[in-house]
Amino acid sequence: MKLPTYFCWTRFGTEAGQGIGKILERKEEEREANGGLFFWGIGNALGPSIEELLRRTTNPEVLFSPIKSVPRSVDSQPAAVVAWTAAETFRGEPFNLPEQTLVTSRYDPNAPRESSYALVCFSSVPLSEAGGNGQVAPAMLRNLRTGRPIGASQVTAIVESVDSIERESSSYEVLIRARLAEPYFLRLRNPLTLPKTGGSADWERTVREVWSRRLTGLTRQSAVTTARLFS
Repeated sequence: MKLPTYFCWTRFGTEAGQGIGKILERKEEEREANGGLFFWGIGNALGPSIEELLRRTTNPEVLFSPIKSVPRSVDSQPAAVVAWTAAETFRGEPFNLPEQTLVTSRYDPNAPRESSYALVCFSSVPLSEAGGNGQVAPAMLRNLRTGRPIGASQVTAIVESVDSIERESSSYEVLIRARLAEPYFLRLRNPLTLPKTGGSADWERTVREVWSRRLTGLTRQSAVTTARLFS
């Protein structure tokens, strides 16, 4: 698989108490429900880099690779898990998340955060068929805006693929290759704590519950409110 010259690369693993298999299953259900569209939560802001990507290409893509390291306990056994129920574009415009969408993340009630982020992605084929059997070598990538190499802790980045003498360096499997769809990148707000289910929650039921709580005004405004209503 030939890499795009400019693209978004994100590495993912166990998150919010769910392993890679369960995350992919949930995102595929979301993709089917939204006619190909799915929303992928990430932990860092990419606004200026997304703008630069859109200046360089009219067909922005995102490549997903599994993380090689062992999951951290904070990811496999988080203190709490939230769904994000409000969003805005990287230009600050309000964006209505589809009601078939569920973007989750781990959450620390003792150090609550008010926002998270997500990539807006599209695939016309099931995610299990969207990889293309490709490989990504970090040594052959550079951050698009700065030209600097990809840092070891840089999980999601907007990159340029360049020639490199380090062709024998380690590489990552491309598990999913998808398009970035307008508005490409979102800032998420209004976290809503999800009940602990031991990983057996039905996706459609969970989505319905999240959005019914949102629509009845029970969206989280603070960690205190979260604990009071859903602990």
